[in-house]
Amino acid sequence: MRSLSKNEALAELERHKQQLLRQPGDCVMCALAARRDPELLVLEHNAGSVVLDRFGNRAGHLLVVGSRHVQRATELSWAEYSELQRLTYDACHALERALKPKRVYTAALGSSLELPMTYAHFHLHVVPLLEEGEGTRPAEVFSWSHGVVSYDESEARSLVSELRRAWPRL
Repeated sequence: MRSLSKNEALAELERHKQQLLRQPGDCVMCALAARRDPELLVLEHNAGSVVLDRFGNRAGHLLVVGSRHVQRATELSWAEYSELQRLTYDACHALERALKPKRVYTAALGSSLELPMTYAHFHLHVVPLLEEGEGTRPAEVFSWSHGVVSYDESEARSLVSELRRAWPRL
């Protein structure tokens, strides 16, 4: 696993988007929910997918991406929303079993506009904190200002496999 600066991550993200998307203007989160990045897929469910964030804030950063493209939680039915929350809850358990973090943060983030580092498609972040200290404040954890982690293929496959084995209720 390597650490990328924000500028390096943005350049790599742009290259990856070109491979992931079928045509310009497609939604990155929809592509992830459609499992177009299979080596990062931890779990698929009818409500959404859980994927390892290719450009995560911390090692083990997961995304819970709804199958249906909506921008707001209130656009989801209660059944859809509760299933996504259940996937988030189970992701916390899997991370705790596999990585033994000090804490796991969850957040529904995303911009109302498509921006280089965030997407309007409703999704949830599940971020394990393996360390303690000033850098674990939410404003620090949910920022690319200190860079991001990136995995090579074998690291991603290994971590995804470990998380699948640790997943509850399977």
